Amino acid sequence: MKKSLYLFLFAVLTCSAADKLNVSFARGKWDQNLFQFVKSPRFAMNGAIIQQDDHIVNRVPDNLTEKQLLSSPDAYCALLTKDKFSGNITISSKMSFDHLMAPLIVIAPELGRSADGKNPELRDHYEIVIFYQGINVWHHRYINGQPSWYKLAYMRTELKPKTVYDLQVTLRHTKKGVQMIIKCNGKEFGCAMPVEFTAKDYFAGIIACEGVNRFYDFRIQ
Repeated sequence: MKKSLYLFLFAVLTCSAADKLNVSFARGKWDQNLFQFVKSPRFAMNGAIIQQDDHIVNRVPDNLTEKQLLSSPDAYCALLTKDKFSGNITISSKMSFDHLMAPLIVIAPELGRSADGKNPELRDHYEIVIFYQGINVWHHRYINGQPSWYKLAYMRTELKPKTVYDLQVTLRHTKKGVQMIIKCNGKEFGCAMPVEFTAKDYFAGIIACEGVNRFYDFRIQ
């Protein structure tokens, strides 16, 4: 009896851990109430998405060229979960870019509020970005009301436009700190998170920027 109960509880916990979030961004397949649009402290706008048949894509101005979009804040859009997740997790998303860059997975321990108090706004957070020359990991900081950022890690490899890549980011808590492991296109690399990363739980999501970016799903396991 005790063995049966143990196996039942193990199965329930395993199932719950394996199915934290599994969202298809196809038309009519996802609940936008699971997510929130989050503002960047660097830009004035929130951004927006457009629903397509099998994916979502960031809205960009029609009058800008692909080259102009690389430096335009009008391409920026951040969509994060409303709930926080904890422990050893893997965050994944199938994504693509039309020109050179730069769809990404974002991890944010805490959110702030915009100056007018109307919108959630990013504070300290981590961006794992794919682009035509590989993958960059950026640590964005918010110190004395000012955003700053530096490159925490990177891997150089060729990634092609209009090609769907499955980006997977694992956070693994160990006695020596938190490790980040990134997998994409058959390649893998990792880095240690900064010592100040002591968050027990965090929001996760996607950000589109610096061009037309497409997202096909979002999973947390």
